[in-house]
Amino acid sequence: MHLLRLLASARDVLRTGALTVDVGEERERLLAVKRGQVPWPEVEARMARLEREAGEALRRTPLPARPDRRRIEDFLVRARRASALRG
Repeated sequence: MHLLRLLASARDVLRTGALTVDVGEERERLLAVKRGQVPWPEVEARMARLEREAGEALRRTPLPARPDRRRIEDFLVRARRASALRG
């Protein structure tokens, strides 16, 4: 279940450039996998499809080729400082 969710999230972030954590309409299907109600070959087929879709999305992603390390570091430093001040 978790791998399916992560693959879908990876595909979606590559497609849109935005991370969406909510699984929306897929929730019940994912829970069915978790409960063991979905045959393993079907789970494998879903994983393979999501992997293919993520690969296709990677070729057309709006994300930059490289991360903005300065911006990321600035965010992390600010987040850690804010956390330390609350703590």
